[in-house]
Parts: sequence; C-alpha cells; structure tokens
Amino acid sequence: MTSTSTVRLATLGDAARIAMVGRASFTWAFAHLFRPEVLSRYLEHTYSEQKIASSISKPQNTYFVAEPDGQVCAFLKLKRDNFHPTLAGRPQWQVQKLYVEPTLIQRGLGKALMVEGDALMRRECVACSWLEMYKCNTRALRFYSDLGYAEIGSTFHHFEDIRIDFKVLAKATEEPGM
Repeated sequence: MTSTSTVRLATLGDAARIAMVGRASFTWAFAHLFRPEVLSRYLEHTYSEQKIASSISKPQNTYFVAEPDGQVCAFLKLKRDNFHPTLAGRPQWQVQKLYVEPTLIQRGLGKALMVEGDALMRRECVACSWLEMYKCNTRALRFYSDLGYAEIGSTFHHFEDIRIDFKVLAKATEEPGM
C-alpha cells in the first residue's frame, strides 16, 4: 500500500465510488463467465449508486474503503451475523465483498482492508468469518489462504441461467491482543 493510503469506514458519500469500483473490478474478474446482457443486468442491479447507498445504511453491513491518494479505489463489505450452516452456533460475519480497482491489484489495498475488518471483528468478539469465492480464482485463493482462511465447503449461485461454483472459506478470529 502506498504511504499516502488510508483505510476508513465508508460513508454514504462514498456510494458512487464504491459502485464504480465494484463494477470495474467485477467486470475485470468475471466478465468471461457471463453473456454481455446478463453481466450488464447484474452490474446495473448490484452496483448502482442507490443500491450501494442503501446497503451502507443497513446496520448489519459494515463497509471499509481504501483511499490511495485520497480517492476510494477499493472496498470491503462485511455482513454481521450472517451465519453459514457449516459454522452454526458461533458468532460469525461474512466477508461479502472485497474489490480493488484492477489497475491497483497487488498493491496491498485488499490486505489493508482485511486487516481493518479483522480488527473490527476481534473488537466485536466475532468467533469466525467466512466468504465465498469463485472456485477458479487461484489468485484469490492464495490471498485468502495467506490471511488464514481455509476451505470448508462449496456452493453455487445462479445468475439468470448461468451456474457459477464457489468455494466456501472460513477462519477463526483471533482474540484481542493476540
């Protein structure tokens, strides 16, 4: 991460940039899986400024943003108390989205966001966190493995008539001071 980068909690004023980063990053990573019209509908639905602003406003969601040189270029979305059946009975949050502008990947922004997210989960006494990642994304698997996540299962989602398979990863949250 550059020396002029900061990570902070997102505000409603960040919704437009988060939407822009989400669209660019999702397209860069996953466009090859979708027909253009399906991708377009998904991006319009998921990454509109209004949808992001609504999501930021929900008390169960926490967004962090990374700002190299003062502009939001990456974000992390955590979903509180979003339970995965494999981890039933334990306080847990989902790492629902982590996106970095494609030109800034591998500059430490994703890791910096995850470190902030982990710190918040420790303060909130969350026992574990989990996420879903596209099964063929080897770069993401390496990234999350380096952060202590391990595969606990698999799932799939349909995007209209397209089935996409995912790995489910989880990790225990360390106690404060460890």
